[in-house]
Parts: sequence; structure tokens; C-alpha cells
Amino acid sequence: MKKIIQFIKGDQTFILFLFIFSWIFTLKNKIGFASSWDDFVFHPDTSVWVFIGALFIFVFINFVKKRIDENIANAIPSFGRYLKFFGISLIIYLLFTNILGVLISIIFDTFSRNFNSSYQITYKLFRQIIDFTIFGSFSIAYLYSKENTNYKKRLNAYEISNSKSKIQQLKAQLNPHFLFNNLNVLDQLIEEDKEQASAFLGQFSELYRYILKNTNRELITIQEEIVFTQNYFELMEKKYQGYYQLVIEDAIKTINTIVPPFCLQVLVENAIVHNLGTTQKPVIINISIKNGIEITNNKIALNSKKRGNGIALKNLSEQFLLLTNSSVIINETQNDFSVTLPFIKTTNND
Repeated sequence: MKKIIQFIKGDQTFILFLFIFSWIFTLKNKIGFASSWDDFVFHPDTSVWVFIGALFIFVFINFVKKRIDENIANAIPSFGRYLKFFGISLIIYLLFTNILGVLISIIFDTFSRNFNSSYQITYKLFRQIIDFTIFGSFSIAYLYSKENTNYKKRLNAYEISNSKSKIQQLKAQLNPHFLFNNLNVLDQLIEEDKEQASAFLGQFSELYRYILKNTNRELITIQEEIVFTQNYFELMEKKYQGYYQLVIEDAIKTINTIVPPFCLQVLVENAIVHNLGTTQKPVIINISIKNGIEITNNKIALNSKKRGNGIALKNLSEQFLLLTNSSVIINETQNDFSVTLPFIKTTNND
């Protein structure tokens, strides 16, 4: 009984459709047979029996499908596979119903009356095929649609899970990158000014604590990222006083959008690492809004070209591609370098 209730709950919409269609189907046949309103006679119990027959066909096809598919876990929905279910179910259904009919006729001694002519046998067989074709087609279409919907949900869930996993892997790669670059700065400060190095280490530890806290978050507000980026830049100022300038457009501080953690900081760090600013000619880093979030800086070549492996920018590009299906836009001229991050449409935070 419990299984029957679960079955009805799982497919109650389709079962309701079969019930309504059975009444319409019966009514249509009765109207077709009547030559006038005086000849029209409608028996409600006929619709009930048609519905029971339709429900039996649905249950029968579902049973055959499960038996054939029991060794195929999470199979990709295929219309050809469902045509196979339909064909096999039709043959078994005809054999089952007719053998059952013969047995019942023999038990109740009505065989000669029920099977007294080839026309009667053909008529019954033809009617069974039509009924099965109508209600079986509905059942096959419903089961195919149901499996296809569930498959898409599983696929979507897998893709989301896979994307989140990959994003976490990319972030895990950025942490050592951040740590390595700043330990190099600390190493230089220790040689130049131990007091400044101590202050740098204290602020750096606060920043790294923030990184560890937010590593598992997929998205944060743009305001949170701006605060972190500003704190990071202040840290760099302890080493490069006046060599670099950070300009953040006021409009970006009030927009309602979200971004992956550390996306702005990585680009600011990139501008510092790959350009040589001076007090006379500083590297100016601008963060503004255009067709996305744009981070630009003027290019001042290093005396000895420092070539990185591009892991930070590459990882950032992959994150945005996974999150938005849009690529990060990179423009580079002889004098300027800019990166435009696409807006993320959703406003749900982790």
C-alpha cells in the first residue's frame, strides 16, 4: 500500500491527465456513435474502466522499463531506447491480456462466446493495439520527459559541483602565489629597514588571515573586495612609497554586484610586480566601471624583464569563465595594460 501511495504521489499529475483524458476519450466515442441526442447514452463507469486500462498500460510500461533498465545506472535518455520499451511492452501486453482473457473465458466457460469468430478476435486485438498505442504513447512520452528532466538536473548539479571544485583549486593555487610575492617583499625590507619589516609582517599577517577566512567563499561583495585591495595596497606602500598609486572610482564603491574573492587584489599585485614605478613616474592603477569592472595601469618596463608564468591572470580568467560563461577581456598597448572583468548577474552571496 505504501508503494502504491508513493507511486501515485510521484506521478500524480500524469495520472490526473490520464483520468481526464479517459473521460474525454469515452465522451468523444459516445458522441460519434450517436446519430442524435436521443441516441446519446453516457455511462460514467465506462470512463472509469477506460482510465483503469490506461493506468494499467502506464504501470505496465513503467515496469518493463525498470526491468530492462535495472542494470543501466544513470543512462543518458534516448528516444530510440524508449521506442524499444514501447515495442517490447506492446508485444508482452498483447500476449499477457489475451492469454489472461483466454484463461478467464475457460474458467467461466465463456470461451465460445468470446472467441466465436475470427472477426471478433481480430476486432479485440485491433482495439487493444489502438488503446495501447494511444495510452502507451502518452506514457512513453511522459517517462522520457521525466527521465530527461532528471538527467538534466543531475548534469547541471554535477557541472555546478565540478565548477565549484575547480574554482577552489584555482584559489588554492593563488594562495601560494600571494604568499611567495609578499615574502619576497618582506625579505627585501628586512635587509633595508627592520622596523618597517616588522610593521609589514604585522599587516601582512592580518591580510593572510582574511585570505584564509574567505578562501572557501565563491563570491563576495565588490565592497568587501575593494576594502581588501586597499589594505593590500597600503601594505605595498610600506615598501614602494610613492612608486605606485591606486585610484578607485567612487561609482564602483556603491554598485550592487559580486565578485570572486581576491580578483581585484590579484590585478593590482600584477601591476606592481610587472612594472617599475618611481616617485617621478609612478605606476597609476585605476579601478573603474565601463562594460564591466576595468582595472588599468600605465606600463613602465622593468630594468630586467621579470617574466612570470601568468598563473594569477590565467586562474582569474578561468574563474570568471566558470562563473559567468564570459571571458575576461585583456587589452595591452605599448603604454597601457587593462583587464575587464564581466559583471556577475546573480546577487546571491555564499
